[in-house]
Amino acid sequence: MTFGEDSRPLDRDAPDEASALKARKACINCRKQKMKCVLQGSNEAACRRCRRAGLPCVFVPRANAAQLPSLSGTLDLDFKNNVLSRLKVVEERLSIVADGDMDFGAVGMFSGVSEQSPEPVPDGPLWNAIVLLQRCSPAVPPSIWQRDIIESLWSSFHDRMPGLHFMPDKQTFSTPQPILLASILYCSSSRGPPDVLEIAPQFFTVLCNAIAQLSIPSSEIGTPRESTVSQEEWAFQTVLGIVLAGLLTEGNIKETGNWIAIGYRLMLDYCPAHVDDTSREWRKLFSGIQIVDLEHSSIYLSCPVIPIEAPLPILRMSPLDQLYKLSRMMHTGLSHFTGRRLPTIWSCFQESSLSYHGSATSFTAIDGILIKDWAKQLDDWLQEFKGKMTEPDDQSSKLVLRQYVLHRLLVLSIYHPARSGNLWAHSITSNEQEELLLSARATLKLHQHDDSIWANWDLIMITWAALIVLQGLQGGVGEIDGCTSIY
Repeated sequence: MTFGEDSRPLDRDAPDEASALKARKACINCRKQKMKCVLQGSNEAACRRCRRAGLPCVFVPRANAAQLPSLSGTLDLDFKNNVLSRLKVVEERLSIVADGDMDFGAVGMFSGVSEQSPEPVPDGPLWNAIVLLQRCSPAVPPSIWQRDIIESLWSSFHDRMPGLHFMPDKQTFSTPQPILLASILYCSSSRGPPDVLEIAPQFFTVLCNAIAQLSIPSSEIGTPRESTVSQEEWAFQTVLGIVLAGLLTEGNIKETGNWIAIGYRLMLDYCPAHVDDTSREWRKLFSGIQIVDLEHSSIYLSCPVIPIEAPLPILRMSPLDQLYKLSRMMHTGLSHFTGRRLPTIWSCFQESSLSYHGSATSFTAIDGILIKDWAKQLDDWLQEFKGKMTEPDDQSSKLVLRQYVLHRLLVLSIYHPARSGNLWAHSITSNEQEELLLSARATLKLHQHDDSIWANWDLIMITWAALIVLQGLQGGVGEIDGCTSIY
C-alpha cells in the first residue's frame, strides 16, 4: 500500500531509520549557526546546508578522531600552499630564517647538500655561480653560503669599492662568473667590517679552489658554458677575477704569480680580434694584469710574467699612456735586479728568511746609478702628468700620486733589505738615509689622506714605510708627528 509520490512503505525498518536520524540531531556547522539540519535521506553523507556550502558535515566527532574529512582536499591544499608562499615572501623581506624548510614546491639553492642549508634561494645567475663555488669547496662551513651573507657581500662590493686604477669606470655584470664572484666575496669579507672579517679565510679557500679549477680539464668552473654567456665574456670576467684576486694577495703568497700566468694565457686565447663600442675593455684589462704582475714581482725581485709589449695588437697600449709609461719604467728597472737572489722587502716580513751569501748580496756602482736614475724617472713621470692636466680631477690626481709615492719608496728600498733593514748600517750614506726617510714619511701621509687604499701591495709598502719611520724615530731622526702618522 502506498500513500502518494513521497510516501514510503511502512515496514519494520522504518522505526530504526527514524531513530537513527533523530539520534544524529544536527551537524556541527548547523549547530554553530543555530539552524535546522536537514538530511534528504539515509544514504546522504551530508546535510543539505553543508552539501550546498561544500563543507564537511560532521555529527558528534569522536575525541580521538583523525583529520576531519574534506570534500575539497585539493582546494584546501592549494590554499595552504598559497598562504605559505606569501608567508615565505614576507619572511624573506624581513630577513627571517625559518627553523625548518616549508615544503610548498620551492627549491632551495643547496637542497640535498646539507641538512643545515639556510633558507631557500631564488634561481638566478648569481646563485648559479654560487652553486658551482660550493661544489668545488665542500669543506668550507655551510653557514657562509647563507643568502643574507652572500647578498650583503655582493652589494657592499659595488657600493663601497672604488674603481680600479687601470679601469676607473665601475664594471657591472648581470651574469657573474664563478671566479669573479669568488674574488668579490673574498674582497668584501677581507676588506669589510669586523663582523664579516672572520669569514674571510673561508672565502679565500673558495677563491683558491675556484682558480685551481682552471687547471683541471673539463671542470665546471674552468669551462665556459655558452648557454649562459659567450666565451669572450666568460674569459673577460675570469681574468678580471684573477686580477682582483692578485690585488688582494700580491706579496702575501707566491702562488699569485701562477694565477697571473693563467690569466695571461686566457687573455691570449679568448681576446677578440676586433673590438667595438659593445666589447669589453680588454686593453685596460691587460694593463691591469701587467700592473699586478709588476707589483707582485717587485716584492720578490722576481722576473715579471707579462711582457711590456702585448703580443696581440688589440691589447697594446698607447706609448703616451701614463700607466704604460709607469709599467715600462718598472719593467726595465726590475729586469736589472731579478735573478740575482737579492734580499727582498718580503724577506724582511718572513719569520724564517732565506740566507743569502757571497756575491748575491753585493751591489755594484751600476746598481746605485740605476736606482738614482729610476727615482729621477719617477719624478719626471709625475711632473709630466701634472703638466697634461687641463682640469682638476681629484680622483685621477690621487691615483697618480699614490702610484708615484709607493713606487718611489720601492725603488729607494732595493738596497735596504740587504742592510737587514738597518738605517744605521755602515754602507748607507747620509744622503741615502735622508731620502729614504723622506719617502717613507710621504707614504704614511699618503695613507692618512687617501682612504681608498685597499690593494695588498699598497698596504705592504705602507707597512714597510712605517717600519722605516719607526727606526728613524728610535735613532733620534724624525718629525714630531711621526708616531701619529703611523697610528
